[in-house]
Amino acid sequence: MHSSISTDAPLHQGARPDHRAQADDARRAFVGVAAVGVAVHGVCALAGSTSTVVDDWLYCGLFYFAAASCAYRGRRGDAGVAWTVAAVGVVVWGTAEVVFRLSTPNRHTMYSHATLTLLFVAFTLAYATLGLLARERVRRFDPVLALDGVLTGLAAAAVGALLLFPAFGRGRVHPALPPQLLLVGALIGLMFVITVLGMTGWRPGPAWALIVTAIAVNVIGDVVLVQLADAGTFHRGSAADTLFVSSALLLGLAAFYPSRHATVPHDAARRLPAAILSAVAALGVLIAAAAHGARGLAAGLAAAALVVMIVRMSVALELLEHTRTQALADELTGLGNRRLLVSDLEHRLTPANERQPFMLALFDLDGFKRYNDTFGHPSGDALLVRLATRLAAAVAPGTAYRMGGDEFCAILEGAGPAAQAALIRAEKALTEHGDAFSITSSSGVVACPAEARTVPAALRTADARMYVAKAARALDQAQTRDAVLKMLYERDPALHEHMRAVAGLSVLVARRLGLDESTAQQIESAAELHDIGKIAVPDAILHKAGPLDANERRFMREYPIVGERILRAAPSLAPSAALVRSSHERWDGRGYPDGLRHDEAPIGARIIAVCDAYHAMRSAHPYRPARTMDQAVTELRRCAGTQFDPAVVQALCEELERQS
Repeated sequence: MHSSISTDAPLHQGARPDHRAQADDARRAFVGVAAVGVAVHGVCALAGSTSTVVDDWLYCGLFYFAAASCAYRGRRGDAGVAWTVAAVGVVVWGTAEVVFRLSTPNRHTMYSHATLTLLFVAFTLAYATLGLLARERVRRFDPVLALDGVLTGLAAAAVGALLLFPAFGRGRVHPALPPQLLLVGALIGLMFVITVLGMTGWRPGPAWALIVTAIAVNVIGDVVLVQLADAGTFHRGSAADTLFVSSALLLGLAAFYPSRHATVPHDAARRLPAAILSAVAALGVLIAAAAHGARGLAAGLAAAALVVMIVRMSVALELLEHTRTQALADELTGLGNRRLLVSDLEHRLTPANERQPFMLALFDLDGFKRYNDTFGHPSGDALLVRLATRLAAAVAPGTAYRMGGDEFCAILEGAGPAAQAALIRAEKALTEHGDAFSITSSSGVVACPAEARTVPAALRTADARMYVAKAARALDQAQTRDAVLKMLYERDPALHEHMRAVAGLSVLVARRLGLDESTAQQIESAAELHDIGKIAVPDAILHKAGPLDANERRFMREYPIVGERILRAAPSLAPSAALVRSSHERWDGRGYPDGLRHDEAPIGARIIAVCDAYHAMRSAHPYRPARTMDQAVTELRRCAGTQFDPAVVQALCEELERQS
């Protein structure tokens, strides 16, 4: 019979030192007992002596000894199900030998039907164990590695079949006799194990090395058994039995090594030598089988190996083409990458294509970094995919590319109005607006080959023009902001100074709270404009010395919404709109205009609210004098947890203490 199993590296690895020492002692004890038992049985087998103690008691006892090791591993180690199945299989194997001895007193009689049935069950359990352990060993399926393993396993089995069944198919050895069936089963087991080794990139590890050894020993045992049966000299206690029990004990030794996933070096794993040598061996078997007129197991296995080799080459070529395609495509968006762009430009700028003008356009997204920082990278990736899809459709029949990050590129067909129209569509495709963000793009365009006849020149010119456009856009945004602030200053100088002071304090608090610099700058920008809506409030209400009546309070509660509308009307100021709208919300939900509570309001708005209140308390008003810093801080702490975010109040107080 045959049986084999395992996993990988000492069972006690990672255990506490005392457990490790115990495991080492147990493994050494197992090896000692197994070595002595096999040596005694082997000596008796070679000497031809007969001993009930050795041939029956010792022989069967060693099977149960191996099963005990597997059972212990099944209860205490990893891959418990596989090792439990292994233990049951070895117990059934040993029981088959016991039944054989009890039901067949004659030492020269072959296996009884009851024994063969039990051996078949043990055989089935052995293969179930192999499958379970292979699943533990190989977690990442690689089709080329899998086919390499199948190919090598089939080739090895074909060679074995040719050597072990030289007359198979010509009638001199009957393949249906039990010994031949056992040998065929052993060859299948060897093929399976070699397949698993191939899937790991031919890195077996100690446990799977024991598997290969166990099955190889089992195959040799079956060969000896076939020879004895064919010669009519079969008897219990032969060298075949020594080999069988050695196979079971190798399995028990493998139980001292834990499961560990195989790490496969992909470059080395896909090399051809193993596949080529296996195919050559299979071809040799076919030639030898044809020369001897054999058409049986060896020829069938060899033919299957050659078929697998053909499939393997087809899959490898398909993967190679897929890899080549991936090397030219952006992984996230599916657009062509920079490498493909350069290749396409080199082709289009050859002298043969000079009469086919085109425009090269580079695009850099404006506002994307802030979007990414605000909503997270997964949302940023989803937005890039959306924009890339729209860009590809907008520039058709031209081609869109992603250069990396938030930079895109497009080749626009022609150089006239059609190309200009495609450029306008592309810029529109790379535009996205929402309540809290605004994405646009800056572009640089070069006409080829009129303005650039080489790839470096085309890219350099387009890049320079893109950054000129980006700088102009930034200047325009700054000018828009300055214009709004100037208007506010002309309307109410004191309000303008108040907003600048709140902005300066807000950015310091944001940094103290650990917010990144981009977010801190955004909060500063919003704070500088947080009261912009007051330009719509009549002076009589804005500067009223006494308390406001209900209608006046209702009017004042509307100005954050007015401020939001003003900012959204200017794309460059739109990112600040949401913070301005929520800058008068309260921590307890009693603020306005939306009644947000706790962290429902953005952190930037909560920072602006605290800094606004502090500066308001420190400033003189017609209805009350300015408070001291200590008085203002005391009031902030009193209102923390009701009107204000306690963490923001604490950060502001720490910042004020640092400044004092």
